[in-house]
Amino acid sequence: MDIKELDFVLAALGVTDLAGQPATSGERDYDYMTRLDGLLMLAAGERERLGELLQAAERITGSQLEEALAEQRRSGRKLGEILIDRSSLTAAEREVVLEFQRRQAGQSPTAGKFCLGNILVATGQITRQQLADALKWQADRGGRLGTSLVACGHANERQVTHGLSLQRKLIVAVLIAAMSLVSAPAVQNAYAEPHTTKLTVMARVATFFRMQVDHQVAALTITAGDIERGYVEVPAASNFSVITNTQEGYVIDFRPRSDVFRSVLVTGLQSPIEIGAQGGIAAQNVPHGRTTFHQLGYRFLLRPDLQPGSYPWPLEISVRAA
Repeated sequence: MDIKELDFVLAALGVTDLAGQPATSGERDYDYMTRLDGLLMLAAGERERLGELLQAAERITGSQLEEALAEQRRSGRKLGEILIDRSSLTAAEREVVLEFQRRQAGQSPTAGKFCLGNILVATGQITRQQLADALKWQADRGGRLGTSLVACGHANERQVTHGLSLQRKLIVAVLIAAMSLVSAPAVQNAYAEPHTTKLTVMARVATFFRMQVDHQVAALTITAGDIERGYVEVPAASNFSVITNTQEGYVIDFRPRSDVFRSVLVTGLQSPIEIGAQGGIAAQNVPHGRTTFHQLGYRFLLRPDLQPGSYPWPLEISVRAA
């Protein structure tokens, strides 16, 4: 998937800020609550379980979820309580995810900006009239919107699948942003009562970084021709997004995992960079509170004594504070 497409979809849907931003010391509580509610209003898709949402948002790992579920089967306690006791989650974060669940379950097919129909309209796959036709077909016969669109001849299976993939990435970004607003330990009692969105802010939210990898080439294939030429090019090899609330930007670290190259030219950042066999960094200045999407290509200058073959991908990418 072209990561620039997500930026386009966000702009087409009128969403300009997905990152959770910390409250300023002079900000009134209702302003902060409005920001959180605005993020939660973007909840869409089919209702997912608490563990699935937390794992998708990279708040817990698969092993942490399995261990908590095993304890839940033994004790009968709620999963959220177990994760809080294990320090894998805060009470405020749990309440945000539960509210996100409730809003997923309560959405009509076109209620939220990130619902499938709106995404397909925003990306030019269908028109508003075609969406209305499919919704009428769905109301008469039941089933899912994607099935209705295909049955009406307004979209094909590939378009629906692609739209659902876009939706998934967008709602995960929303959930990460919403959780970041309450991630500081000093934020207590995010919701005073069930089904409300009251939040008491006691301190600034700490700076955070979240990197979500959408695609990464797993191997570098090198032919005899590449060795004779001296380099190999791999376009669109790394697709990932970075969500942060910092105003100072962030640094992308490139660490070598093997010694197949002497240097590598990396494209797709704010400007191309060349890094050596020991690795390197790329500083990225981004607007405050933006989700940034990267699609990187590489030109590896090969070692002259290299043999043709398939090698594990030679670079590891990570993100840290500037």
